[in-house]
Amino acid sequence: MSVNRSLLYWSRTIHIYLSIALLLLLAFFAITGITLNHASELAAEPVVTSRTLETLPELPLDEAGMIADSPELAQFLRREFGLRRDLATLETSPDGVLVDYRAPGRSAFVEIDVFNGRAVFELTDFGVIALLNDLHKARDTDVIWKWLVDASGVLIVVFSLAGFVLLLPSQSRLKRVTLASLLGLGLLAAAYWLALL
Repeated sequence: MSVNRSLLYWSRTIHIYLSIALLLLLAFFAITGITLNHASELAAEPVVTSRTLETLPELPLDEAGMIADSPELAQFLRREFGLRRDLATLETSPDGVLVDYRAPGRSAFVEIDVFNGRAVFELTDFGVIALLNDLHKARDTDVIWKWLVDASGVLIVVFSLAGFVLLLPSQSRLKRVTLASLLGLGLLAAAYWLALL
């Protein structure tokens, strides 16, 4: 099959450089795909640590007299407990603030008690495998990691299409790859069907 030389040149360039750039990402997603399939067998015993802060700083109040969701509160959570406000949800009441924090592989809870003037912090660490699995799923991650996962998906598709274009000039190789791809697709469909029985 005759293919435009310029298209072949750009496909080869894209395929080579993307293969280098995607090597670690593909390895990461392949390995964490395996750990996700065996999450229950590989799960570590959660490690829970807690701490009580006996004094509170002056935190701004809202019109109702409750602790306000403010830069000062965000700074307090970051400085004292290492928590990012943008990854936490707050529940305010006249008694204080409950902070629920989620991040890959861990979660934290802070209860700021206004009447007793203290904060109780509890952190649960689910281990490295849970961290990697959450990163694979982009669960409890910030927007930058979500963009990285999306960009990786797009680049893998571009990488695959460039590889396909490189096969077009060689009819015999294209036929073998097409046959192998169809066979693989058939095996996947059969495995899926058997799993549903």
